[in-house]
Amino acid sequence: MLLAGILLTICLRSLAAVTVVRLGSLDFPLSDVIDLKELMDNAIYERPRFTYMGTSLFCNNSALPPIFKPICSKADAPQIFYLLRQIALNPYPCSICAYVACVGCM
Repeated sequence: MLLAGILLTICLRSLAAVTVVRLGSLDFPLSDVIDLKELMDNAIYERPRFTYMGTSLFCNNSALPPIFKPICSKADAPQIFYLLRQIALNPYPCSICAYVACVGCM
């Protein structure tokens, strides 16, 4: 069972490398979106009352990858971060293009 989980993770990571999440004019590799989720989870852990309506602290985090910095200047940044996290929570549907926002799937 552990081996199956490891293989699934490896497969998802390899699929994520070619899959792109497209939200409007913004494109992000699925692998980066998955990494962003981990950063968001850490922010939630550090601040249990963290909400995506208060993204200024999150956007000023030096650990935020540069690819996501353009989101911070958008009025709908909280919603974009929320959508990216929702996709990263279960990346498998994205890797098979079950989400409209995902392109470049195998």
